[in-house]
Amino acid sequence: MLEEIRHKIMDRNIAMRQFAETWISDISPMDRLVLEENKDLARLCEVRFNGDIGYEILDGQYMHIVDIRKKTCTCRTWQLRGIPCLHVVLAYQHKNMEPEHEVVHWYREETFLNAYNHFLQPIPNMKMWPHTSGVMIEPPEPKVMPGRPPKSRRKAKNEPRKKVIQKSSKNDLLFVSSSRPQ
Repeated sequence: MLEEIRHKIMDRNIAMRQFAETWISDISPMDRLVLEENKDLARLCEVRFNGDIGYEILDGQYMHIVDIRKKTCTCRTWQLRGIPCLHVVLAYQHKNMEPEHEVVHWYREETFLNAYNHFLQPIPNMKMWPHTSGVMIEPPEPKVMPGRPPKSRRKAKNEPRKKVIQKSSKNDLLFVSSSRPQ
C-alpha cells in the first residue's frame, strides 16, 4: 500500500510541474480566470477618485471604498481571496495600472513550483530491503475501552437459543429452555 501511495505522489508531482509549464502568465490559470471575470464586471461600475489614494466605486446601489495603499476594499473580497475584486480592478484601470501585480504570491508560478519542488527518490522493492537483527516491532495489544459493553447481536429466528441455567432458592439447578415458539 505504501508503494502505491509513493507512486501516486511521484506521478502527481511530475504532472503538477508539467501543468505549471503550460501557464501563459505568472498567475495560475484558475486565478487568472477569476481576475478576467472581475475585469468584465468592472465595466458595469462607476469610479470616483478623491485625488489621493481613495476611490469610491459605485456598484449598482452599493458604494465601495478602495484604498490602494492599504490594499483594502469594503467588500473584503480582495483581503479574503488575495485576488483584486472588481472594485480594485476598476481603481487600477483608472490609474492606468495593471491589477495583475496585486495578486498575492500564493497564486504565482514560483510558489506553485516550490510546492512541487521536492522529489521522492526511487527505492528498491520491500522484498529487497536488508534484514535487520533488531526486535520486530508489533502493533500494540488491543485495550478494553471503558464504558458499558455493547449489546449482543440479535439472533435470527432460525438460530438455536442457549439453555439458561438458573439457581433456585434451595440451591438446586434448574434448566430453562428459551426456545421461541414458531
